[in-house]
Amino acid sequence: MRIAIVEDDPQAANQLKKCIQHYAAKHQLTIDILQFNDGVQIISSYPDDLDVIYFDVQMPVMDGMTAAKKIRQHDPRVLIVFLTNYVQYAIDGYEVQAADFLLKPVTEFSFSSHFDKLRARIDNNDRFVTVKHGYQIDKISLRDLYYIESAGHYLNYHTRNQVYKTIGSLKNAGKELTNNHFFRCNYGYLVNLALVTGVSNNTVHVGPFDLQISRSRKKDFMAALANYLGTAEL
Repeated sequence: MRIAIVEDDPQAANQLKKCIQHYAAKHQLTIDILQFNDGVQIISSYPDDLDVIYFDVQMPVMDGMTAAKKIRQHDPRVLIVFLTNYVQYAIDGYEVQAADFLLKPVTEFSFSSHFDKLRARIDNNDRFVTVKHGYQIDKISLRDLYYIESAGHYLNYHTRNQVYKTIGSLKNAGKELTNNHFFRCNYGYLVNLALVTGVSNNTVHVGPFDLQISRSRKKDFMAALANYLGTAEL
């Protein structure tokens, strides 16, 4: 697991690093921790295969929210957590799919509870779904699957690199992915909530796709999205 800390206050950065190291030792995890002083630094030398980024919201060169928006444009999978003294930043965090917010000063108790939830999401990102078409079976990572589209008796699995077509129903696909944070935004689309980048009016933005949210499903869809993002707890 690779974690980045973007924090201009050395004392706060070291305290968070200590919390991560203690958690890793207790749970026998191998965690590589990278540290950056500001948003510009991490953007200019963005590491590969980051699992989590901890951003201080307020930094003098480039604040965490601005840096997170830039990173989210080319990395929709990394989990972003904001470090702040102010809960109201949760509203802005929705735009970049913030996984959580940690109030300063971070304690080992608060961090432990927080990281338990984060690990569950990281584990979910490593799951797969199998799709059969013809005599071929493809294994699709849920980290790459934006949404599933119903097209008559067929399903189209829209991923980062291609579209997989197979015979099936959205109802059955939904049953398979219920515990993996997929939810219908309308009759024809089953959306990966982990890859939602925003909602405007009756449109949900999923990576490069804009999908319509039906009026009858909007309330439930927004509740499912809020629950996934954790904003209901703030």
